[in-house]
Amino acid sequence: MYKKPTHTPIHGVNLGNWLVLERWMEPKGEPGPFKGTKADDEFGLRRDLEPDELATRLQVHRQSYVTEQTFAWLAEQGCNLVRLPVPYYVFGNPTHESCIEYVDSAMSWAEACGIPVLIDLHTVPGGQNGFDNGGTSGLCTWHLESLQIRQTMAVLERLADRYATHPALFGIEAMNEPASPRIFKGSMARYGAAHPERVGRSAPIPHAVLAQFYRLVYERLRPILGPEVALVFHDQFQLNAWNSFMPANRYPNVWLDTHQYVGTLAASLKIKTLFGHVMAARAMGLRIAMAQRHHPVLVGEWSLGNNIEGLSNRTTEEQRKAYVAYAHAQMGAFDLGMGSCFWSLRNGRRDRWSIEAAVEKGWIDLHA
Repeated sequence: MYKKPTHTPIHGVNLGNWLVLERWMEPKGEPGPFKGTKADDEFGLRRDLEPDELATRLQVHRQSYVTEQTFAWLAEQGCNLVRLPVPYYVFGNPTHESCIEYVDSAMSWAEACGIPVLIDLHTVPGGQNGFDNGGTSGLCTWHLESLQIRQTMAVLERLADRYATHPALFGIEAMNEPASPRIFKGSMARYGAAHPERVGRSAPIPHAVLAQFYRLVYERLRPILGPEVALVFHDQFQLNAWNSFMPANRYPNVWLDTHQYVGTLAASLKIKTLFGHVMAARAMGLRIAMAQRHHPVLVGEWSLGNNIEGLSNRTTEEQRKAYVAYAHAQMGAFDLGMGSCFWSLRNGRRDRWSIEAAVEKGWIDLHA
């Protein structure tokens, strides 16, 4: 049975496709960083564009995609956490320009609007999952080279040093979606044909290796950040595998991030009704409630993506009612943990993945 949460639930939003680019979120036929290229990730974009053109596109995109007005709008909608994905080259490196000034701006805008920020290291050297959101499609070698692990730790320490005392900092997330064997299999199948040279040298990240890295992150960052800043660790899509990991009495303020996409689950189970999607969301909520006994659990990503048959053929009002019910079921389930962050701010191709579109259409109310 559902119980009313005793905390104020997090109803947040991800700022995806701002500093970490994903082609699938760009509108078709409109100006954007990927226009006119065949790239499926940011490394491909750098291959396909001349340096000056690349620099111009990135500057235009970063200066316009998220602004001070974006944060003001999010605050008006009831958003009470922003998850900010940043790349491992956020401070710049020999192949990538720095984008740390945009993080600085986001932190200032968030402070002015009263919205806390979770800084999420969304990509790492060598790739951590093989998806485009890891920066390099088909590549998952981060854990195979100790230098790459050290480089990742160095970036996390620099982020911690820079923002430790910033009033807007809620927490730092060590890594986004590291690949378990199941996730690895899916990403390699998706990008294997296009990138066989990357797939051939990739491997899933063993749970023990990831747990060791998370402990090291805690040991290195906690003295910098102090006890009030959350250290957030992704569950590798294995939520209940972490119940005994870093017990709260010894490791205070450790959170788990779990990404729960009901539509993906529904498609895999061939669930095609709204009722089935609602029940799948409630089942997720029960698993989250179990994990919440051991750690604060944040659903760091979710969406209105679905497998509901015939929904696109319904009237606008029928669609609205269906999406309201679907969103309410998910947010209610996720509130059995600490709450959730919608993916994402904007998606030019799919309204179901855009908080701007979902709010405009009356599908989601973050105040709820």
